[in-house]
Amino acid sequence: MPVQIGYAQAVITPSLARSIFLAGFGRNRRAVSVHDDLYARALALVQNGRYLIVVALDLIGLHRAQCAAIAQRVAAQIPGAQMLIACTHTHHGPDTLGLWGPDEQTSGVDAAYLDFLFDMVVQTAVAAAADRQEVHLASAAVVVPGVAKNFRDPAITDEELTCLQFRAVAGQRPLLTWLIFPCHPEVLWDENPHITADYIFTLRQRVAAATGAPCLVHVGALGGMMSPNVVEHSFAAAAAMGETLAQAALTVLAAAPARPVDHFSYTPREFAAPLANPLFEMAAAIGLLPDVKQPDGMILTEASLLRLNDAWLFSVPGELLPKLGLQYRALLKKAGARVTAVIGLANDELGYILPAEDFTPPQNYLEPGSSYEESMSVGPQTGPRLTMALHALLDHGLDK
Repeated sequence: MPVQIGYAQAVITPSLARSIFLAGFGRNRRAVSVHDDLYARALALVQNGRYLIVVALDLIGLHRAQCAAIAQRVAAQIPGAQMLIACTHTHHGPDTLGLWGPDEQTSGVDAAYLDFLFDMVVQTAVAAAADRQEVHLASAAVVVPGVAKNFRDPAITDEELTCLQFRAVAGQRPLLTWLIFPCHPEVLWDENPHITADYIFTLRQRVAAATGAPCLVHVGALGGMMSPNVVEHSFAAAAAMGETLAQAALTVLAAAPARPVDHFSYTPREFAAPLANPLFEMAAAIGLLPDVKQPDGMILTEASLLRLNDAWLFSVPGELLPKLGLQYRALLKKAGARVTAVIGLANDELGYILPAEDFTPPQNYLEPGSSYEESMSVGPQTGPRLTMALHALLDHGLDK
């Protein structure tokens, strides 16, 4: 049976009737207005009774248990459905992790908002799966130079925009465009008090206007820090970056042929990594972060591999540094992929994921200096354990 897709979206902007602590920069940054709405966008992939529902959320991130709770509720309505929930990591949405409250002892998470969020994501996922049609898929990738830079290591950048477009079988009309780009949504900076999806807002808006179809955006290996290369931190600069990426996507997709999706597989892989971060342990001890450490000192998380024809997408549970992202995409191509991408912050948010050889633990985690990414990482073994998970997926998760 051919692959079918469905799509649905819903607004998840929090009400400003309550204090909303914006996540991503300093603490106690409260929202004063909404520049553009935040969304839950869901793509359902269905074939032979198998359901994968891919969700993009305009949020800083979600913990694995939160993603699992949403998936469990969806599976109760669609038995056997698998979920890939990834956040765009906007730095101008509500605190959903717990680290950006009014002070360092108080979580910024609003429990009432989380209840609302979970309800909306479940409803959107189920709606996407209910209204489906057969599609063809066009896939391509394009380098978009100059829009992002690596603050940690300027010599290592990933500037590739991965573009997938599902089209109607009859007439090849676009039905959904799916874009993945490795850059923090932080054109707006730490003084911005307005809720926004940042450059992703304009990117989706322009692609949707040009194609007449919705646009779903995820972020890739944005650790490092892969950040917008802008002169000023303004809405005009965010719009310009979105316009540049949108034009690149539209141009490359216009020349990309579409064909039936004759291969669709999704394989998750659980793995464990040792928790070696005193800040994370202190945050768990005072209730800012969930205490997920196992008795053996490990944290359980997951990665996954999605294959759509010769487009292969590797999902990772945090903010992967581009050095690893480039290595992983090379491995995917060696294994047979033509178009590749890393989807960051997928089904978990463990912070930065670094190559072991580049991990320098800070002498003082409270003042990490050049080891900032290490201070916001589970530990030096997370990268190697993730690499092992990818090798396992490639060795054992491919159809024979």
